[in-house]
Amino acid sequence: MILAQSGSIEGRVTDGQTGEWLVGVNVFIEGTHLGAATNIEGEYRILNVPPGRHTVRITMLGYDPVTVENVRVQIDQTTSINVEMYETALDLGEVVIVAERPIVQPDVSASVSVVEIGTIDQMPIQTFEEVLTLQAGIEMGAQGIIVRGGSARETMMFMDGLSLDDERSNIPYSAISLSALQEVQIQTGGFSAEYGNVRSGLVNIITRTGRRDRYSGTVIVHYSPPRAKHFGPSIYDADSYFNRPYTDPEVMWTGTTNWDQYTQSKYPIFEGWNSISRRTIEDGDPSTDLTPEQAYRLWQWHRRRDGRIQKPDYVVDVGFGGPVPVISSLLGDMRFYATYFEERDMFVVPLSRDSYGQRRGQIRFTTDITTSMRLNITGLYGEVHSVSPYNWTTTPTGRVLRSQSEIANLATNDPQIPFMPGYYSPGSIYRTMIGGKLTNAISERTYYEVSLQYNKNRYRTFQIQDRDTTRQYELWDGFFVDEAPFGYFGYTITSVDGMGIGGWMNIGRDSTRNSTTSLSFSITSQVQRSHQVQAGVQLAYNDYRIRSFARNPAYDTWNRDMVYDVFPYRLGIYLQDKMEYGGFIANVGVRLDYSDPNLEWYDYDMYDQNLAAGYGHHLEENLPRKSVSPIWSISPRLGISHPITENSKLYFNYGHFRSEASSSLRYSVQREYSGLVTDLGNPALVLEKTVAYELGYEHNIMDRILVRVAAYYRDVTDQPGWVNYTNFEGSVKYRAPENNFYEDIRGVEVTLEKRAGRWITGFVNYTYDVRTSGLFGFTQYYENPQEMRNYLRMAPYQDRRNPLPYARAHINIRTPRDFGPEYFGSNILGGWNMSVLAHWRAGDYETYNPHNVPGVIDNVRWRDYYNVDMRLARDFAVANFDFRVFVDIQNVFNFKHMNTAGFADRYDRESYLESLRFPWRDGDFQGNDRIGDYRPWNVEYDPLEPNPDNDTEIAARNQERIANRSYIDNPSIKSLTFLNPRSITLGFRFNF
Repeated sequence: MILAQSGSIEGRVTDGQTGEWLVGVNVFIEGTHLGAATNIEGEYRILNVPPGRHTVRITMLGYDPVTVENVRVQIDQTTSINVEMYETALDLGEVVIVAERPIVQPDVSASVSVVEIGTIDQMPIQTFEEVLTLQAGIEMGAQGIIVRGGSARETMMFMDGLSLDDERSNIPYSAISLSALQEVQIQTGGFSAEYGNVRSGLVNIITRTGRRDRYSGTVIVHYSPPRAKHFGPSIYDADSYFNRPYTDPEVMWTGTTNWDQYTQSKYPIFEGWNSISRRTIEDGDPSTDLTPEQAYRLWQWHRRRDGRIQKPDYVVDVGFGGPVPVISSLLGDMRFYATYFEERDMFVVPLSRDSYGQRRGQIRFTTDITTSMRLNITGLYGEVHSVSPYNWTTTPTGRVLRSQSEIANLATNDPQIPFMPGYYSPGSIYRTMIGGKLTNAISERTYYEVSLQYNKNRYRTFQIQDRDTTRQYELWDGFFVDEAPFGYFGYTITSVDGMGIGGWMNIGRDSTRNSTTSLSFSITSQVQRSHQVQAGVQLAYNDYRIRSFARNPAYDTWNRDMVYDVFPYRLGIYLQDKMEYGGFIANVGVRLDYSDPNLEWYDYDMYDQNLAAGYGHHLEENLPRKSVSPIWSISPRLGISHPITENSKLYFNYGHFRSEASSSLRYSVQREYSGLVTDLGNPALVLEKTVAYELGYEHNIMDRILVRVAAYYRDVTDQPGWVNYTNFEGSVKYRAPENNFYEDIRGVEVTLEKRAGRWITGFVNYTYDVRTSGLFGFTQYYENPQEMRNYLRMAPYQDRRNPLPYARAHINIRTPRDFGPEYFGSNILGGWNMSVLAHWRAGDYETYNPHNVPGVIDNVRWRDYYNVDMRLARDFAVANFDFRVFVDIQNVFNFKHMNTAGFADRYDRESYLESLRFPWRDGDFQGNDRIGDYRPWNVEYDPLEPNPDNDTEIAARNQERIANRSYIDNPSIKSLTFLNPRSITLGFRFNF
């Protein structure tokens, strides 16, 4: 969807001596063709003003001209500029005024944060996603940002009015170049009727426009030297969890039974190389005979992969723009701005790829066809290269890995994963977008926009190169081996110690292509001074060509397909009115959405035998089809802002917001090799619905600090979830989605922000929310009544999550460039900048109930999360060039936060939990421990002694254990128990 991305400037011009309204004053924006004249009441309004900072010039015969600089315009907002003019006879000359941005925006009726590139430059961040997660109510999830408890697919992102959503999953593509940014508007509620297919968050990104008169650009580079991304030794060290039983001289020959019982429990069981050798000799095949030393040497070959990070992380971000050479003056002062972005983030443990990488190029052309008509054309191409998280399944959404925590957890699922590169397959996504927007002013009060956009996303998940099975590597005289465990080998094979080096490798494949074509038209008119009316129509047509499948070369029974071609579309029509009456500003609108699956679907019974093995491959021939009815919905929207004073306002908004379910839920048909249908989509799913309310208050303190308090409530219904169906014999066993899931989310956000200041700026925000969720109906249906009754006795119906508040704070301290003594033409104390960014999150709740006591729930907690990052920077200016050199320090205080990847298995985790002193335990075993507390690695494990008789000597020993925390049985995989240690990134920024 392509939407308007402009604001307006309004005000009144009066005579500075008499106070009378001035009629016919010319007001225009320098560098544009936009302007207006004052009416009989001295009022003017300029519509369709591009967001950014502008200079407004005001002239009238007989009066000195007035220039207002630094006028800031934001998306969908009105900037007020009231001016007094004086007669030329007073000989004041031209009056220059520097506009000050109002701390409280009176016409905004929702929680909206605007972040400018100048603020982003100060922070110790590298990517656009980090900008978003600094705002109140926003968290980062595995697939994208989470706004006020909604999933990543409930948020939409627009870049210069062009949608960045991938409609296969409804998750936005957020790899935005910081060099292209001008400002970002982040809205967490109260969207106007203009916006459809969105329920939680709205991100409007405004990028830079090339200048008409000269070229300008930016170069940003971040470089982080190669480093471990975990605390402790590498998992590839000889004494790591995965290797020590096979390399420790104390046990490697005779077996781990030589260790004490506790040490045995912390490592895999191994019988010893002597025993391995004996079995090869006794198997009756002389060709496999190995001495203990030879068995050990073969094991070393199969574990030769060393995944220590040897490459740096980096971000390169370059932007350049200006007038188009040669033809600019011939094509309405055509100008351009182009950017290139590239990133590499090394994985904590390498998989089939050793890093997450992306590249992105973008170019934007702007031309003024006439004085009233402007055309913007934007093109974008991006690539994402990572690893698919899917293993023995199809790839319904095609997503790839990014989170270091998720990678670490995958790497410890099986001991072969860190050593066999092909266990998880490489995955890539290629994105193309081109769009154009034509804006034409019919009059000073009315303009329209016509937009066309085409997005295409190509997915490729594939196996690594086949294994070369030629035995060309000689380990010792006359003994040759192939390159295993490298290369893809789909047949079961094990190493000398029993570790798999083939067979169960990733079988998920994806060659999906999906595209979206969007067309929109809108017209905006200032009908009266107090009414700005906008109406529009939006059409989005999808072309899904899903090619997701699983292939196992050794066992056909694991093969399955999810293949379909569908062409759904949706239509949105809206009408909204922005009413401004001094102390009352309202945004009122209504939206009509029409969603058409545009297909005929299978007409089947709940336990239809056509879905069983042997029949499912012939659904198309055996089952009749019926047309799927389109879905209509009406969504009212209301936002009210009440400016109480110039420095405070109260605002309220209410609205119905709807979005389509992901394509895999609506259209998927997954069949096993046998023909058994296991997934069957539901194209008749209604639109997911959120009814949202928000009440907020903003206050300006001393023209320096903005205080915002917002309370919200979100009633979420009709969310889809999978429902399983099983017939009597179990021959029919599939799942299909229904609109059966609901949520109830309510919360409070508090933000304090100091936006301006010569020395110090910053913000702090706090979010507190409560979430309840549950089901309508059931998630299982059995044809067998007894099985159904058994399910109903255990079926959950509601979950209420305990509140998990979180807070962020940023403080930026800078010295003005002219500060301090001057030496050799430079103020050595000026231009310094220190930026500190802090995060806190309350620890999550968990149920630990080893004795299955009825009614016990959420009885233990994780430790709170803390983190502090810092940037130290120095600015330089030479002629027309600005330089910034900086050092970023992530996790300044080297906080350790426990990761579940440190647990070798559930028994390891249970042993850890059993060792903690929780409040509900007795005696010396009672305490205030939380999950995440740990024993220092240099302290030997020494468990607490039971002391039922209150023996003083035992109590004294226990108190010593409690003091040094020796009683805590730490996770076994020391290397991945704690991730993200302190790191240093070097960088520079160059502007011209």
